[in-house]
Amino acid sequence: MDIKHLILAATILTSSMINAEEYTAPPKIMSYNVYMLSSTLFHTSQTKRAELLTQSNIFDITDIVSFNEAFDNESSQIISDGLKERFPYYTPVLGREIDGWDNTDGNWDPFTPEDGGVFVMSRYPIKYKAQYIFSNACGADDLSQKGFVYVKIKKGNKLFHIIATHVQADDPGCSNPADIRAQQFEEITRYIAQQNIPNNEMVIIAGDLNVAKNSNEFDSMLLALNSSEPDSFAGADYSWDPAANALAYDSYPNLDGLLLDYILIENNHLQPEFWHNQILDVISPKVEISGTLDKYYAYEYSDHFPVTAFEYADSTTLTQSFRPNNTPYNNIKIEHVDTSSYIKADTDKWITTADINNPLSIEFKLDTWIPKDAFCVHDDDYIQLSLTGDYSNYFWNWDLWGYYYARENNAADYLKIRRKNPQSGCIKDGDEIYMYDHSELGPDEYLLPDGLGWMISATMPFKNDGLFIIKMPEATYTDWSHELHYR
Repeated sequence: MDIKHLILAATILTSSMINAEEYTAPPKIMSYNVYMLSSTLFHTSQTKRAELLTQSNIFDITDIVSFNEAFDNESSQIISDGLKERFPYYTPVLGREIDGWDNTDGNWDPFTPEDGGVFVMSRYPIKYKAQYIFSNACGADDLSQKGFVYVKIKKGNKLFHIIATHVQADDPGCSNPADIRAQQFEEITRYIAQQNIPNNEMVIIAGDLNVAKNSNEFDSMLLALNSSEPDSFAGADYSWDPAANALAYDSYPNLDGLLLDYILIENNHLQPEFWHNQILDVISPKVEISGTLDKYYAYEYSDHFPVTAFEYADSTTLTQSFRPNNTPYNNIKIEHVDTSSYIKADTDKWITTADINNPLSIEFKLDTWIPKDAFCVHDDDYIQLSLTGDYSNYFWNWDLWGYYYARENNAADYLKIRRKNPQSGCIKDGDEIYMYDHSELGPDEYLLPDGLGWMISATMPFKNDGLFIIKMPEATYTDWSHELHYR
């Protein structure tokens, strides 16, 4: 090889090495609608859920978090105070005040009753932070300063530009919320263009965009935001899902799940080599929610699941769902320890352990009150037990004499379950359990079969004649690994 070609080869090699050294992978980002509506108007244990969020390890896998629907002042303060050691750089809440921002744009109005509920927390320095209030809204959103947060975050020697937002929600008070969303998307795109961001810097749009994937509006949204669909959705199917999430079910029990939360890359600037969005169907510790006379329980941080985004998967990336995919409590058997007899429903729908011919049901569905297909039943949860098959709308209840039978569309209000040896985690196959119940104002009594096998209740404390064994399938989980791409 002559000297000319040696110099050329060396130049190419040096250039490649410099480019490799200069490349900075985009930060891992999470967007989380935390369902913190004003506690003056709504009571969903906002402060308790905020405290639990600050104790969660779910934030260990991300570098930047965009929180939205953090309208409640006390709850949002709990989150920012509780996470600031892990994320020392953060913005104020959108629309709450002008102080603390480098710039405020858009339709700021200090007399609007509610703020915009969005703020950003980062492990990397925030070099610039601005807020923008949308020009138009409808329905309840018209009472809030919704818009977006714009931050420049420096990772290594590279700036990353992030728009964190929560756009117009569907609302009975809106004649066409999609039109309002389209206007808001245009405002985001116009704002990005006005920032004169260098083409070699990445622009990321994150938030609850209130547009369902696979809807006609989804393609229109991508076009309006000048963004592309992520290369892979490697997680749960939906970010808002009443079938899986108790808080979503509590508000809208009859609606289908929707993917509404996204983290997108704007097309006119630096592009990642690959881009994942991953919905995480996370589970919280027990949260008490105001119910009837007693409280009921949820295991949810929010009515939404968080979405994370990253270029390539690595050793910290989650590869399995948090919630089982096989509804393991939908077909259980309950064996009485003393008699080795299984509980069944006879042809008149009485609940018994007696030997009978042609029982209506020898399997039952064990459920919590919300949602309607329990993913995990814990000690001392309120439960519903129903028959299966053609009689699935018949639930355990008791008559005036205290005998248990299956009643159509009417479950016992205060029936609970507890393992003989209470522990954390889900009740599973082979666990020894007691069931206990009470009338509206009466004391707890535990369930047991009488001398003829009919299910009754007796004065506490628990005794061995009320001990049963749960027989149920093992829980299985969805494997996400085939949707993940590694460098």
